[in-house]
Amino acid sequence: MSDVDQTYQNYPAGLLTQPLVSSPMTSWILPARIRHKNHNDVVFVGDRGIQIREAFQSGHLEDVVEKNDIQGLPLGAKVINVSTQLPWETQLSSDTPSPPQSFEDLPPHILFIATDANELHFMYWSLLKGQFVSFCRRLPRDVNISEKYGTHIAVDPKSRAVAVSASRNFFAVFWLDDTIEIKRQMAHGGLDPIRKEKFVQVEGDILFMEFLYPKALNDKRMLLLLIVHRENATIALVYEWDERSMTRNSDPTMTRTPFPPQDYLPTMIVPLAKESSYLVITTKSMAMYTPNSSSRPRRYPPIIPDIGAHEIGLWTRWARPSRNWLYSRKYDAIILCREDGWIYYLEFGNDGELETQTSLGQLHCHVDTAFDVLDMGFEGGDFILAAGSQGDGGLFVQEARDRPRCVQRFANWAPVTDAVAVPSGIRGTTGLDTTHDRLFVCSSSASGKSSASGNGAITELRHGIEARVGVSISLGDISSVHDMWALSFEDSLQTILVVSDPISSMILHTSDLADDIEVFPNEDAWGNEETLAVGCTPRGDIVQITQRGIYAFMPEESHLSHFTAHAPDSVVTAATVDGSNVVMAMAIRTSEGNFLQVVRLNPDLAAADCFHFDTPQPLEQEAISIFYQRWGSMGLIFMGTSDGTLLSFEIHDSPGESKRLADTHIAVETDEDVSKAISSIATIRAMSNTNNIHGRLFCGLRSGILVFLEMRFLPNGLEGLTQISSKRLGQTAIRLQAQEDIALFTCGTDLWRVAFSPDLASLDYTLSRVFITDQNQPAYAPTNVSSFSFANISDQNSRATGISLFCWADGNLLGCSLDVEDKPIPRRIDVPGNPNKLTYSEHLRSLIVSYSVAQPSQESPLNLIRKPYIEFVDPDIQTPVAPIDEQMVAEGLAPWRPSGSPGEKVTCIFDWMPQKDGNAYHLVVIGTSVPTPHNPAERTGRILLLQASRDPRSPSQVTCVDKHMKLCAAPVTAMTAYADSLIAATGRSFLALASKNSQIDWVRNITARLPSPAVSMSVHGNFIHVTTARDSLLVCKVEGGDISIVDSNCFALPGLSHLLAPGLDNCPTQVFVSSRGGTVQVFEPDSVSTASENRRTLRFPVSILRLVQGCKPPSSLTSKRTIYGFAINGSVYRVVTLTPDELAVLEPLIFLCMSDKRLCPSLARRNRFRTAFTDCQSNGHIDGSIISRLLTLDCDTLKDMILNCSSGADHDGQSSLTDRFAQAAFNLLGPSDDYPRAVFSWLWNVLRVEF
Repeated sequence: MSDVDQTYQNYPAGLLTQPLVSSPMTSWILPARIRHKNHNDVVFVGDRGIQIREAFQSGHLEDVVEKNDIQGLPLGAKVINVSTQLPWETQLSSDTPSPPQSFEDLPPHILFIATDANELHFMYWSLLKGQFVSFCRRLPRDVNISEKYGTHIAVDPKSRAVAVSASRNFFAVFWLDDTIEIKRQMAHGGLDPIRKEKFVQVEGDILFMEFLYPKALNDKRMLLLLIVHRENATIALVYEWDERSMTRNSDPTMTRTPFPPQDYLPTMIVPLAKESSYLVITTKSMAMYTPNSSSRPRRYPPIIPDIGAHEIGLWTRWARPSRNWLYSRKYDAIILCREDGWIYYLEFGNDGELETQTSLGQLHCHVDTAFDVLDMGFEGGDFILAAGSQGDGGLFVQEARDRPRCVQRFANWAPVTDAVAVPSGIRGTTGLDTTHDRLFVCSSSASGKSSASGNGAITELRHGIEARVGVSISLGDISSVHDMWALSFEDSLQTILVVSDPISSMILHTSDLADDIEVFPNEDAWGNEETLAVGCTPRGDIVQITQRGIYAFMPEESHLSHFTAHAPDSVVTAATVDGSNVVMAMAIRTSEGNFLQVVRLNPDLAAADCFHFDTPQPLEQEAISIFYQRWGSMGLIFMGTSDGTLLSFEIHDSPGESKRLADTHIAVETDEDVSKAISSIATIRAMSNTNNIHGRLFCGLRSGILVFLEMRFLPNGLEGLTQISSKRLGQTAIRLQAQEDIALFTCGTDLWRVAFSPDLASLDYTLSRVFITDQNQPAYAPTNVSSFSFANISDQNSRATGISLFCWADGNLLGCSLDVEDKPIPRRIDVPGNPNKLTYSEHLRSLIVSYSVAQPSQESPLNLIRKPYIEFVDPDIQTPVAPIDEQMVAEGLAPWRPSGSPGEKVTCIFDWMPQKDGNAYHLVVIGTSVPTPHNPAERTGRILLLQASRDPRSPSQVTCVDKHMKLCAAPVTAMTAYADSLIAATGRSFLALASKNSQIDWVRNITARLPSPAVSMSVHGNFIHVTTARDSLLVCKVEGGDISIVDSNCFALPGLSHLLAPGLDNCPTQVFVSSRGGTVQVFEPDSVSTASENRRTLRFPVSILRLVQGCKPPSSLTSKRTIYGFAINGSVYRVVTLTPDELAVLEPLIFLCMSDKRLCPSLARRNRFRTAFTDCQSNGHIDGSIISRLLTLDCDTLKDMILNCSSGADHDGQSSLTDRFAQAAFNLLGPSDDYPRAVFSWLWNVLRVEF
């Protein structure tokens, strides 16, 4: 046992788990205006939560808000129309009372969700409260799994009732209040829509459940259709309630219709708006049934796709597009979608006859979960929303007489088959504060491919601010851009962009990033030389400062221009223009010294005295950067020098009135000799909840250090600056630009955003990476961003304001739409096959992936058989992985790559670095499973040893050669290195591979026999840890060249993966074992028996497929250990170790969350939080998904929760809990006047996502 292990063998630390990335899989996409009738919202319902996005006329969706606190997995989702504006079929009625005027600002829809926690949720978003308002109805729980409610849900077309069914035997109908009553509840900030309910028993398996449309305008009946399978037959049951039975809650009338054999297994049921009919769709036919003539259905020929009848797909989803009132009185339009993305348009007349059947084309994405049509008032066609469980979804424009065109992709990197974490550190650099983990996953499908193609991808998961490329252009002869400025004009909805290189400048303009960027036509009004600063006045005048002088002109009236030259012996070392306040400031070097020159612009450009020059202010040092900003009734000028001195000036409106403030000297805490030269300056400001203005000033140094300073104000001006902290972000100069509450800057190849934290009272800031993405190039990531600028731009159609980012990257000018909130941003590298294993080689600095390609079988050409390949992929590659061309390999034009035989499967990849006699060697080991020729059900195995290296002639290429192959009697399932030997698990046996002069003389037949095949192995000292497929964790010992089993976990849980986390400064060595069902157990490395007191059990909502060691823990924690857990549904979790003081602070907080109805409504309502909190205390497990809900509130709310807890009943032990919180906060953070605020700020930094 190591010294670290001995020190911490009784280490009582806890564990904090936190979801970093939610599953990208979307189960339902529902157009629903659940915020306001004027917000065209789309609700995405996923595995563990919902997300609202708003649709804009430009054809894109923008994120609005997420809700991740729903208890349980959503089983069904629908939209209930509670609009007081009646549907088209009853508009002619004049006896309907008008809705109150106060209802006009309420949302017309509410969301209806059923979960596997036996709950029904009704919810909408309240703009007044700024949160979701929900109502939860619990369903019967004392039933078996097959009779659990929620499998099917349906909504009455007139919003009178909803229905919920189990998978067999039972369903329930819940009658809703009328829309006026529901609106009245919403107007008072509440929701309780259920009026009464009825549970009905039905014999058989319920396949589908839908409400049918009424037959006529005055038909007040309610029809519920159930498709039930029982006794080897499928029948349709139609339950009918008339107005009288609905009022008295009496039993409905039931009509029973057996289906013919060809309709026994329908894939879809589509209720039609005409004749109360419904479509029954199977893989081979389509029939229309009506309740009165179900025995004589109208049958239609099968729908054949354009590519031919030999491909028979599965019909999975349907949608009803929005049409105008006159059209809907005559026709009912339906769009059907197949699993492979083919869509068809069906049109039915009033008599129920199919009048039109048209193929609309293919979406080129897998569609088996979500499909709907969005009403955006687009006269020329429809907007189609589609998503599936494999591959990306998207928003498609379906124009008349044209094929669907994708305008926005919905990324989906599930299902995940393997994952790795790659450190981001650059070789040769030390002391950087930006080291982070790069997370890569491989998935078995990718965007733009059908599931049959079998193509997948490697996806890098990143978290930050997304900048989506809208336009990319080349600037001709300009090969590099030194600086640029974006100027927005609200009245004309136009943006002017000034770009400058060392010898010239260019002015461009654009009105929409979806269109092109054009060169400004009038070149005579401005200086075609290097630009030092640019700004625009409120009237639209452009001011340009160059080394020659100052230009002022109007873009539309070039004759109104003015130019003032600088003094002959003056050199402008830095300049800035504040166009909104018509002030310019320049740092000037002359023969008489250095000066600050302030210039004011006359609004009348035709006047002779266009520029007013203030008295120059002498400077002791030369300024190399300058920044001006208006603060109330005064202006502040900050100037940076080469020795790290920050000069401050106060400028007033009266010309000549200025005041020099105290200088600030930048301090850099580093042992290295680095430059303190201030290359750029920027400030951000925001209004707090107490109506106080907070300001932060940032200095970017040439050495790649960003310095943070607090701005202290007095009633009459700036009191001073206080340096808060500094961060080393790179080795090149930082270039800053700011607008009000956000600032952007570049350092090296990275682009960053800095802003205030959501809780302004804490005065913290957030630092986020900005990732530039291109929908047409999913793997794109700029290698160099040399200059940038950004501006607020209004959308021409919606008039909504967004941020547009312009940057010069890789020789092109990019116009991007910049998001506001941090979120996961995937970067997809397409692979020409189906990837299943992924690892990273530190020696090669390359990903190693195995993928398989489907090929026709020689014995049976109609059957496909997969052949595996190995490829080395650069993590920074920006193009898809090219397929292996065997002809080019044979000619020596492409490097050789290992490939397997048809039917062979790569089961494990191991990057091995054996050492012998002081020398290190590098090998890549591949383990496979091979079908036997005569009996494919029986499989053997192979072990391949490859020697790989970077090609010296082409360093971006990896070459490899085959060194050795070992045949095995059983499939190879796991591998690890022990000393200079390789240990492989084949079937239920161990196999040791070693060189002739190995340190260990291995026995020929190893004694240990595994109870089930191994899935993961690791080595700690003389012990080998093995996770097996059915028996969890085993501990084996190596002794005398043999391996024997010495310990095992008595709980036989199906194992998935395990990770041996080595001991660090404050963490002991631990083994994390993942099992099916979402359980992760933590063991001591040398013992896994139940007697271990330090065992922790973590429970996740999904099974963790892979556990990976990271290198970047939260900066606010003492722990140096980070572990990532990857699930097959694409979600990612983080596990970090907590010290006793950190655990003592978080335990009271999670108690407060669990007992608060706003944060944990399910736990608080059912009084189950005591059990959950006791489990938390016994395991030392802090669930970050619960405690992070505190951050959705503010610090004052946390104070109120603590006070309410303190004033509560002491028999619950709450008062003592509050005292423990105060003591724990003191132990962790030291003395403080406001412990809740200090803890809130600390918690925000702990839970912040950075990768």
